[in-house]
Amino acid sequence: MPESDVSQRYIIEKRGARGELVTLDKEYQAVSRHIDYPPEIRILLGQALSAAVLLSATIKFEGKLSLQLQGEGVVSLLLVQATHDRKIRGLVKWNGDPHQLDFKQLIGSAQMAITIEPDKGKRYQGIVPLQGNTLEECLEHYFQQSEQLPTRIRLAADNNRSAGLLLQKLPGHEPSERPEDWDHVSVIAQSIKDEELLTLEFETILYRLFHAEEVRLFDQQPVHYECVCSRDRCEASVATLGKSELEELINEGKPLQMNCEFCGASYQIDLDRLKQISNQT
Repeated sequence: MPESDVSQRYIIEKRGARGELVTLDKEYQAVSRHIDYPPEIRILLGQALSAAVLLSATIKFEGKLSLQLQGEGVVSLLLVQATHDRKIRGLVKWNGDPHQLDFKQLIGSAQMAITIEPDKGKRYQGIVPLQGNTLEECLEHYFQQSEQLPTRIRLAADNNRSAGLLLQKLPGHEPSERPEDWDHVSVIAQSIKDEELLTLEFETILYRLFHAEEVRLFDQQPVHYECVCSRDRCEASVATLGKSELEELINEGKPLQMNCEFCGASYQIDLDRLKQISNQT
């Protein structure tokens, strides 16, 4: 049986490459259970969730990584997030009929942003125009343009399961030493099929791809769906509105209703609490 809701790191040291595998099912379904996504939108969300886990595994940080696409196609916003300890959430906003549309048709002209928000330290954001016919091609282009780090990414999803594979040159590995090393493993990684990613165990995938290499596997790590919304976060957001806008809300004489777009949770802030927030502003 293939793994469920885990990621696993691997290294091909003699080729100067590292990578990550991820597979999601119950946690993928949990992310989208409160919205009736059309199949094309749901699959795009699944691919993006796997991508976020893969990307977060490439950096050493404690905090949150966000992958965001904003376009002019049927999909106006795709936003997925993964934390350093592999907690995920995501959403897609769309308008129109996505039936049988491919990635380019769904997104249209767009930008991709990858944002890293460490718990301690400065926020970093890289933004590039969307270039590629698939999400994985767009991510590879991002790494080439923003990080100058050769990267291969494969993503697959259906209505129930999502999976991904990342292969990346080890930072500090000089291409002038043995440039054929990266070319060799890169071509092999691209040969993995969607069905294999979605149905095979990690060790089987790595054996099929790199059986001629010495591959070092690390421990598997669980991936969980968790929304970080809370009443405190909602109230903190309200406090940023400023005194005049808060007074307008108070003058309406009604409690403020706030809904989380990620999980559908609803928070109500009554008039007395709005007045307290206003007085503290």
